Amino acid sequence: MAYFNHAFKKTFIMSSYVDPVPGTPTAASGALTSGQLSLYDAKTWAPLDVATPSQCQFIIASGAPYADDRIGPFHGGYQESIKSKGINPKFVTKVWEAPAHDAQNSILHIGTTPFTAGDANCCPTFLCGENYHLRVDVKGSPALRMLNHQAYQEVTAYTGCCDDASIAPVAVNPAIVMLAWQEGIQESVILTGRGPNGRANAEPFVIPVVTVTAAGAGGAVGNGTTLVYPEGTAAGVLTAAVAATNTFLGLVGPATVIATTADAYTPAAYTDECAGLTLVGAYEETRFGDCTFQPSDFYGTEPLRIYASEVDLNGDPCEFTGVCIQHECEGRKANGLGETVARDFILSESYRQVPFATDLRIREITQGNDMLGAGAGQVDRTASYDRLMILHSIPRYNNPTGTFDNDQYLLEIVGPAGTLAAGALKDLRDDVDAVLTAAGNGACVEQDVSGGNACAAASVVVVA
Repeated sequence: MAYFNHAFKKTFIMSSYVDPVPGTPTAASGALTSGQLSLYDAKTWAPLDVATPSQCQFIIASGAPYADDRIGPFHGGYQESIKSKGINPKFVTKVWEAPAHDAQNSILHIGTTPFTAGDANCCPTFLCGENYHLRVDVKGSPALRMLNHQAYQEVTAYTGCCDDASIAPVAVNPAIVMLAWQEGIQESVILTGRGPNGRANAEPFVIPVVTVTAAGAGGAVGNGTTLVYPEGTAAGVLTAAVAATNTFLGLVGPATVIATTADAYTPAAYTDECAGLTLVGAYEETRFGDCTFQPSDFYGTEPLRIYASEVDLNGDPCEFTGVCIQHECEGRKANGLGETVARDFILSESYRQVPFATDLRIREITQGNDMLGAGAGQVDRTASYDRLMILHSIPRYNNPTGTFDNDQYLLEIVGPAGTLAAGALKDLRDDVDAVLTAAGNGACVEQDVSGGNACAAASVVVVA
């Protein structure tokens, strides 16, 4: 006996949930409008009595987003509501949630930064008359798509000549090394996409930010700490960086000083300063607008992963262990992207014989453009969405083939981000739970909590 585990999928775009009240129209007009969703009795088509649910089948239905019902004298039905098959609450096998969460940049700290300030081992010692080499690797699909290989670059910092009176090399301000590494990264065509004229001509993979502690602070990160951002950083980003750093460190005194270029900050004579370099992944995909959108367009979900190590002249990282390198966040992909929801909805509608044409004129005629946008019942490709998933089956009682192939149907109800916690999706979930519990099937309710983004709140580096 074989088992066919595929589930037919249908996607509903819900902007608002209409609470089903028996004996009254579901909406003021008696019909669901675009983005409205409700529950109905599968036999009578009356609004489902959730207060005293029976064990009979029910239907999930939502209004269609299309402006016109007909596109000609014969072809009609575009405004027909989008409906599920009859759902027997006893045959619902699983209900789960997929809350939205934003992507998180990969953030790597080298040396003493606000994130590593509590580690006494993160203040490296650099000597005069030496070259210090840092290798930076950026891995992920954006690098592979641009270069056909992973991105990597080695940058070098020279600490300057030693004083003639010095018999042995002496320690120098570590800010000299960190600022030189920052400059090398900024000038890298591979890491930041800068051309020979120094102007950015592509999205950077990495944004480097230098932290320098105040002279006489004994390496402690606090008031007077300088954050050196790359040239051209917006004033709003610098202001936000001051507030974020002070909040993270619990500072009460003057605001942290921000410089926008390495030239704006000159390292002081070495006393007991420490310094560090923070590398923030900052790549963003290029997207086309809704007018020329095609479902085959690429969109990225894989986060960039940043790695760094101090190496010797031959590129060997095993010779050095003195530089403290810590990941604040290794990068996490987003969940509930509008790009994904748009493609799910387009596929679902194509099963209803409502195609999303690739020809722009045919798409306009068949109202495919109405699927995308910021209106009720439409998919905003730039937004994030929560999803409620309901898996149910319809058994086949007469099947001479010997294959156990109960038809499975996966219903994906999509709502704006945050509505699973409090809003339309939560109200719908509560009603569905009540129906399943009344049928003795309440144990199938689950929750997807795999999309956490715990490291997002820890970031003290603000980028545009």
